[in-house]
Amino acid sequence: MIPKVIIHNSISLDGSTTGFEANIGVHYKILSSYLPDAMIVGSNTAKTGTQFFCEKIPPEEEADFKKPEIQPDDPRAYWLIADSKGILEGLMHVFRRSEFSKDAIVLVSQKTPEAYINYLKERNYDFIQTGSDRVNIRQALKIANERYGFELVVSDSGGVLNSILLEHGLVEEISLILTPEIVGKNGTNLFRTLEKSGTRLELLRDEIVEKQYVHLLYRVLKK
Repeated sequence: MIPKVIIHNSISLDGSTTGFEANIGVHYKILSSYLPDAMIVGSNTAKTGTQFFCEKIPPEEEADFKKPEIQPDDPRAYWLIADSKGILEGLMHVFRRSEFSKDAIVLVSQKTPEAYINYLKERNYDFIQTGSDRVNIRQALKIANERYGFELVVSDSGGVLNSILLEHGLVEEISLILTPEIVGKNGTNLFRTLEKSGTRLELLRDEIVEKQYVHLLYRVLKK
């Protein structure tokens, strides 16, 4: 079985994910309200996100090579990080130390560099290996459900991964936080790499948050 997938993102009024300062507090408060088993992010988004966790990447310590002890009542989600090229080598301990996740599970492909696979093994990171050139997201989500019992996964990523999830019909809902700013021509469209058109949505929720943000929740209608 494939887990339910919700795309969650903060965007400007003209649909950009960049060029404005998102309200991180509002963003993660709404995300956490879904009570996801895991959050899925792409490696580029994850690498950019390290700036939110630390001003300077700290050196690894002995504890970073060990799996964290997870209590049964821990409400935090796991992070599923798609990284078939191994660009997060040397950075994974930043995510393992994060107060917002139980631990990171890395999604890799058959062509992921062997050195990166060994890096993950030496540090006791779980990884799911699917796909040839890049991660087969559908298969990876199916394995995540079978292996870890994940039933709800929220995508907290950028346009590339979100477009792939939509392209493959894996998304059930889209959650958007509209920020009252217009970015203009320098913006980055949320679904900029999506090739198919005509995705129809049904509005499930619209509410004003903190008097200036609008939270919209849509159901993706299956064709």
